Amino acid sequence: MAIRAAQGAVFQRLHSPHSDFPAEVELVLYHDVLCSWCYLADARLDYLRDEYGPALRWSLRPYPLRPENQIPNKKQRSVLARHFRRVAREREGKGVKPDLWTGQDPPASSVPPLVALEAALPQGPHLQSELLKAMRRAAFLEGINVARRDVQFELASRIGLDVARFVESLDDPRLEQQVNDAGEEAESLGIKGVPALVIGGEWLIQGCRDLAEYRQVIDKYLRERVAAAQVRMMH
Repeated sequence: MAIRAAQGAVFQRLHSPHSDFPAEVELVLYHDVLCSWCYLADARLDYLRDEYGPALRWSLRPYPLRPENQIPNKKQRSVLARHFRRVAREREGKGVKPDLWTGQDPPASSVPPLVALEAALPQGPHLQSELLKAMRRAAFLEGINVARRDVQFELASRIGLDVARFVESLDDPRLEQQVNDAGEEAESLGIKGVPALVIGGEWLIQGCRDLAEYRQVIDKYLRERVAAAQVRMMH
């Protein structure tokens, strides 16, 4: 797939972005549950999910930043905690604490929470999204190690997942491979880190951006898509 990097230029806002789109557009967010900048990006994109409604179709793809099962050393934990503190200064990061990395039970890998999300997906994207929010609240606001299965079971129960089905899916050894495969897929598209947003399978926004910039780039893509559809109709 050829992906075009969306540049950070300011684009004109469409007057009515929800009308006359040719079919819905899929936006794929590559992310890591434990990534502080993914936390921030997802919070900003939540506004746009509501704003654009059915004109856009959103999905998540895993990209494990820490695929190895190894407790981070003191220096690595200090760097991770620093990112959490930086995110806490943003409006959408209010309440974020570095406790996940400064406490006594840091996660050894970011793969288990991503596998848990894949295990929740058969019960619907809404519940998968709710589990993601629950895991991030626990990790970012309370410093809880959401890589632990007992924590995942508790959160799954709280949000209304069928826990028996969830556990059965979680025990499927293929899920971890799917998570790792998704990371390789992302790299084949030119993605070198997360958050990364792929728009319509054509444009790529890498890194956490301001809400206005996300909106401007999405509008630019939609406007060009509408124009291309009109040209096809004329011919």
